[in-house]
Amino acid sequence: MKELLKILVFCYPVFSFGQSIFSNSIVGANPNSVNPFVADQVVNLNISASGIGRGSALFGIDANNRYDAKSWGLLSFDPNAYFEFVITPNIDQKIDFENFEFTGQISLLGPTRFSFRSSVDNFASDITMVSNIGSAVPYMISSTVSLAGMSFQNVTTPIKFRIYGFAALAGTGSFSVNDFNFNGKVSCAQPQAVVLPAKSISCTATSFDLQWPASLLANNYFIDVAKEPDFLNFVPGYQNKELGNVLVETISGLGAGSSYYVRLRATNHCEVSANSNTIEVSPPVTVYNNGWSNGLPDINKNVQFSSDFNVNSLLEACSCKIDDLAAVHVESDAIVKLQNNLNFMDGNLTFENGASLIQINDLAINTGKIIYNRTTSAVNDFDYVYWSSPVVGQMMGQLSSSSDKYWSWLVDNWAPVSGSSEMLPAKGYIARVPLGGLSPQNVVFKGIPHNGLVTIASQGVNKSNLIGNPYPSAIDADLFMIYNKGIINGALYFWAHKKKRELNVLNNQYEYAANDYATYTLLGATKPGEGMASGSLSMVPLGKIAAGQSFFVDSKRSGNFTFNNSMRITDSGMNSQFFKQQSTKKITAIVRNRVWLNLTNDQGAFKQLLVGYMAGATNDFDNLYDGTTLDGNVFIDFYSVCNAKNYTIQGRSLPFDALDEVPLGYKTTIAGTFKIGIDTIDGFLTEQEIYLEDKMTNKIHNLKNEPYLFTTEIGVFSNRFVLRYTDNSKLGTDVQSKGKGIVISVENQQIKINSANKVLTSVKLYDLKGSLLYEKSNLDKNEFVINHLIVSNQLMIVVAEFEDGKRASEEIIFHK
Repeated sequence: MKELLKILVFCYPVFSFGQSIFSNSIVGANPNSVNPFVADQVVNLNISASGIGRGSALFGIDANNRYDAKSWGLLSFDPNAYFEFVITPNIDQKIDFENFEFTGQISLLGPTRFSFRSSVDNFASDITMVSNIGSAVPYMISSTVSLAGMSFQNVTTPIKFRIYGFAALAGTGSFSVNDFNFNGKVSCAQPQAVVLPAKSISCTATSFDLQWPASLLANNYFIDVAKEPDFLNFVPGYQNKELGNVLVETISGLGAGSSYYVRLRATNHCEVSANSNTIEVSPPVTVYNNGWSNGLPDINKNVQFSSDFNVNSLLEACSCKIDDLAAVHVESDAIVKLQNNLNFMDGNLTFENGASLIQINDLAINTGKIIYNRTTSAVNDFDYVYWSSPVVGQMMGQLSSSSDKYWSWLVDNWAPVSGSSEMLPAKGYIARVPLGGLSPQNVVFKGIPHNGLVTIASQGVNKSNLIGNPYPSAIDADLFMIYNKGIINGALYFWAHKKKRELNVLNNQYEYAANDYATYTLLGATKPGEGMASGSLSMVPLGKIAAGQSFFVDSKRSGNFTFNNSMRITDSGMNSQFFKQQSTKKITAIVRNRVWLNLTNDQGAFKQLLVGYMAGATNDFDNLYDGTTLDGNVFIDFYSVCNAKNYTIQGRSLPFDALDEVPLGYKTTIAGTFKIGIDTIDGFLTEQEIYLEDKMTNKIHNLKNEPYLFTTEIGVFSNRFVLRYTDNSKLGTDVQSKGKGIVISVENQQIKINSANKVLTSVKLYDLKGSLLYEKSNLDKNEFVINHLIVSNQLMIVVAEFEDGKRASEEIIFHK
């Protein structure tokens, strides 16, 4: 039995609240023979312990039931003369120490001074100084050391304690520990809160990688990603999402250009850390508060308005946010161009007539109701204006106080629409203007602006559809037609509103100015009349479909018409009028060679047709290039004819054939004198003679010289005229085939004509004006060569006559 001779009192009071977590009564023969000694130690299950060991300056001494050593320092403190205890909490555990207790004995010549230290400060300072007090040899000691200080609480990493002995009377003096005990509490350790680094993303990013430093004591992480800093609106799949023991996470499924808020928690088997710092993840942002915080806006920055702002040109941004107390006003023809979404309170953003909101990302989601103003030119009593809503939730009756009746187009008939009906996306409507005199119509759209993919079902096979531009910006008609080529059957038709039939200034003759449709295809457009039209903003659609504009288009099958952001026009000034007379921005540099012909009379009757030659067109019906007449003019109609169909616009094939002939017809409810004349020409037709053949009078008239005058009765005349490019009176009238039976080659200024099956009797050369350049008769051979022709490089027509009296022609390019 161990004898307790003397108790050494330490300087700290001791309060025992814990329990033993590591102890050893040290029994058996010669424990010193093992360094460290671990036999029979008792250790809490949630920690590990090294036993009792000794420093490098000490030598073990054989003794039973105690851990004994010699060679303690003789005079001063020896840092290598100590007994050591190493305690390590398990990975997710912590230790709150209470005290350390031990008993021991000192030989006659053993150390007289003692020090208890820890690795917390690298053994630099004493926790408790022990003094040798006793008279019997060996000197029995016991001690209790308080470990209640903060340095020994919440210990989550390995910690070492040492008992140093020094001031021994001789090197052979010994000191032993007979038993020891650490008291305290072992419990689950809370992981360290993570500190997230700042993160910025690009304007188009829909995902990002988040990395963070490891949290002490953590073996798992949970993440929150929200759309607001209060974490009430989480991104789907990112509310308390478990990540595992990783230090990086790819966060996906985000809306490009938006701000997201991220926080993280670290966990182990039994505790959860506090939330990390919250970081906002977004593209760079510049805030306007009577000045820009981060430079001027650009397409890569989010913009935020905290005070009022006026947009008078082009403002580009990644996304746009408007604070509750700020208002943004967009002037006419100005543009707000966003890569992504728009976010604001209702009514804080106003667009004046002709202004545009353009968005690039089809998936961007807008919040807040814009105010979008549109103004027509002057409209007459009971005129109709064709509308489509650029916003969500627009009620029909709230368009304008100057409209009283509304219709949509349903299965080839007008269907009345209630003023309490909501205008559906991409659906076309007409609104009647009641009595009130000639004046502009002001319309206010209010709602969340449409963005991205918008579809509307067609009304079926070979049906007319009244649809409209669904965006608060103009769209490119060519891009719309090409994207929808699988469902579109022909042209786009835009209603124009002209004045009604009325007497002239002398009150002796009526003037005719009929309502009609302007027609548009990839080949070009026709206008419905001269001058300005009531209720529309210009006469000729040249590829820009303005915001709020609806139009007719035929469908060749069931399915959907589709609109998307790629069709939206970003150029300034392209949204001011329904039919804007500007050059159209094309997908590629398409060459068009066109002639516009007008049928008119002196009283104002007007109808225009277009014939043109371009790549992609054929001499049959061509979807997207040809547009049949809708016969919307109540007085006259004027059209080209192909395969028994009447066309306002007809595309013809390339290469151009100077012998091409295009039948023209007309319908009239007015008898009298009319004229057919050239309105406009472009492409190679500017250098080509253009003739009109009147089959009734057997005349061929050069339209480049002057319009052709003729008289007519009331009726339909679908085969009276022919558009042509040569004068038959000069070429002869019996050319029966083009190129059939002859092969012509041009080389080294020689023209070789070969007829394998028929004998040639004569050859003639004409220029495109029909002038005879060369003639040779009485050939009586199958092959003929023309040498040394003195003409300039040009396009020619070769007319060969055979022995049977028939003729064939071919165009050639002669070059020296």
